[in-house]
Amino acid sequence: MTTATVGTRYQIVIPRRERERIGLSPAEKVQVHAENGYLVVVPPRKRGWRGIGKAMADGGDATDYVRQLRSEWEKTA
Repeated sequence: MTTATVGTRYQIVIPRRERERIGLSPAEKVQVHAENGYLVVVPPRKRGWRGIGKAMADGGDATDYVRQLRSEWEKTA
């Protein structure tokens, strides 16, 4: 655990080591809540690929992927 200081405007700078551990970037929103006397800062969820293109996230070939989709669609039509 590292130490941070609360400024006069109640701002806290999250130490680099902790930011890097959770992958926090500038201008990202975080959730903050008090729990059992502690202040808890929760980073945003990292969103992965969603929807029809999520199968492409592994670096597959787009042409093959489209062919596969078309063959699946033909089976259901």
